[in-house]
Amino acid sequence: MEFSKFLNSSSKLNILLIISFSISANSFILYPNINNAFYVLFHLTLIYLIFYHYHYYLYFVAFIYGILFDILLLNNIGVHLITFISILLSFTLLRKYLIKLSSYQIIIIYFITLVIFLLFEQLLANLLYNYKINMSSFFNFILISLIIFIPTVFLFTKLDK
Repeated sequence: MEFSKFLNSSSKLNILLIISFSISANSFILYPNINNAFYVLFHLTLIYLIFYHYHYYLYFVAFIYGILFDILLLNNIGVHLITFISILLSFTLLRKYLIKLSSYQIIIIYFITLVIFLLFEQLLANLLYNYKINMSSFFNFILISLIIFIPTVFLFTKLDK
């Protein structure tokens, strides 16, 4: 029997969350783009989980990962926690409207949500902790998002089957 038969798609996505969190929170000084790619992958996975596999346990997941990202990356609690919970609440409120969209519209909203997600984190870090907004870092995230977005969506649809 295959290992994948024991896990449902939500469990597989949660394992991907753990792996992407672990790699993005570690510091590969020689290859910072690896950290950035897994940071973007974490956000893509979280958005996908919220949209397609919504369950109340995701509030706990968003809370834990928000605190861990805040402590490990910023040494302050707030930015990721607020962002993760707010994206979860907004998708919960808009869920009945989003499900009526076509698959192409959903993919566009999925990518736009990722970009807004990453920008909102930087703006909130600037407002709360006076971190300077690093536009080169933001554009690096956008470039990585453009590169890994389609393969990630393909991977997620394969995990769902």
